[in-house]
Amino acid sequence: MKKILLILSALCSLSAMAQDVIVKQNGDEIQCKLIEVGTESVKYKRWSNQNGPTFVEERDDVFMIKYENGEKDVFGVKTALQKNNVAVNPSSAMTIPNLRYDKVSISGLYSGSTEIPLDYAQTIMGTDWSEFQMYQDKRKKGKNLLVCGIACNFLSTGAGIVGIATGTFPLYIVGGGMRVASYPLLAIGIVNFVKGQRGCKRLAKQHSSSSIGFNPEFDFKAGVNSMSLTMNF
Repeated sequence: MKKILLILSALCSLSAMAQDVIVKQNGDEIQCKLIEVGTESVKYKRWSNQNGPTFVEERDDVFMIKYENGEKDVFGVKTALQKNNVAVNPSSAMTIPNLRYDKVSISGLYSGSTEIPLDYAQTIMGTDWSEFQMYQDKRKKGKNLLVCGIACNFLSTGAGIVGIATGTFPLYIVGGGMRVASYPLLAIGIVNFVKGQRGCKRLAKQHSSSSIGFNPEFDFKAGVNSMSLTMNF
């Protein structure tokens, strides 16, 4: 019985290894028999119906191909920006056109109408990412302080009115105290909110404008009888 199980297990393993597997960008796996891996697309037949139709996947939608011999070709993860031919250069932040700040998005950044993922935003901002996050935190803190200040001001008015109407002097005092406390909260909130939003917009605008800026690369070569300095831009 054990021998039969081992044989069945081996046959299953061989069967699995004989398949090509396409792993898509969204994580889906397609068991297939590859026909062609081109520069633009991947053609294949489904493993369960090798006499059936030929399917085509855009290469940009393919993360990796596992071949039947165990080898792999990894094409990597592509974001929506990369699929739209927006250049990605990890060593430079000067690659994203029409970059703008948007407080609604998770990363705080948009390129045109495309939201930029958080991990990709860090690559774009480079060394300015920490400062950009600081300004985002400042804006969020300012917003929270404004909400608290408005709430205190509103509640103080209600407490004051009730205190006067009922003759409850302590309640009137509490309302007055809440009103006094609301003013610094509102002032500090406004300052933080404005500074944070302005800082984020400034950094986004700075990187957007630098995307068409001058960013030369220098290459120095020295030979036996000559020297050369080249500049690429």
